[in-house]
Amino acid sequence: MNEQPLTIVSLNVRGLGRDSTKQKLIKTWLFSLQNPPQILLIQEHHLDEQRATNSTKGLEFWQGRAFWNPGIPMGNSQRISAETAILVDRMTAPLIKEDGIITEGRTQYLTFHLPDSTKLSIINTYAPRTSRDRATLWKKIGEANFTADHVIIGGDFNHMEEEEARGKVGERRMHRREATSWHHLTLQYGLLDAWTPDSFKKMSKKEYTFDNGRKGKGSAVSRIDKSLVSQELDARGGRIETAPSMRKISNHSPLVITIWGSSSSPPTTTTYFDTTLLREDRSRAALLDAWRGTQPPPSLDADWPSWLEAATRRVLICNGRLVREKR
Repeated sequence: MNEQPLTIVSLNVRGLGRDSTKQKLIKTWLFSLQNPPQILLIQEHHLDEQRATNSTKGLEFWQGRAFWNPGIPMGNSQRISAETAILVDRMTAPLIKEDGIITEGRTQYLTFHLPDSTKLSIINTYAPRTSRDRATLWKKIGEANFTADHVIIGGDFNHMEEEEARGKVGERRMHRREATSWHHLTLQYGLLDAWTPDSFKKMSKKEYTFDNGRKGKGSAVSRIDKSLVSQELDARGGRIETAPSMRKISNHSPLVITIWGSSSSPPTTTTYFDTTLLREDRSRAALLDAWRGTQPPPSLDADWPSWLEAATRRVLICNGRLVREKR
């Protein structure tokens, strides 16, 4: 990891188009942050590649590089649906070694080779509205099989996890197929929601990132924009903030996460296994699923120590998640 902190902003902009005023508002807000971001994750820009290149001069992210995942044309109309972009400042851009698209218009990634010789993969996603389509997307991200030392997934996930969705209905609730796909993805890359661990200091009390702006019974708010970090980054810690709503830009609030660098990080804490989880059927089943999720080597001559290390790591990640749910 870098010696200096890494700040990433994720924002569903609800369209950029030729609206230079919105672009200037975004740029002004970015400059106002205590730690201006090195990386900006954008969702729903409503631009094809040519228009993205020609129409976003007002944004100009510190003379860095922009990677556009163009939207999908909707039938015969000129409307563009499902689109993402990753903007990187000029100081961080030289560290990029690989870029790619996992799903057209939905998910893209950059892989960085960091100064300490480790690799960091950052994935930007704009998830579909239906649980069934999201299940397919989480599976595709898993099949991409990122091997970087650190993984971050940010963006608009368009869903609520079980505890958040309790008592609610609608498209953003995870159905069983999506919940299974999501569970496997988070275990595969050892991902934790940066909003929930104690490692990241919350700089705002505001939890929700989406607000439909209505009053009374028609009001709907939810935390569908997230940053998931691998366990090593969670141990490093940092700050996270849901920024105030900016209705002139979007009905989504920006999510700002700062991950401590090696020179600014607190001491790493030891992860302990909570044996009381084995007494409950639900938690015991989840731990067994985490253990079995790592396929064993094909023969006795294979690398069993590495397999055991990976399996143990998955169980500890699952343990941490279950402990937080009990609090």
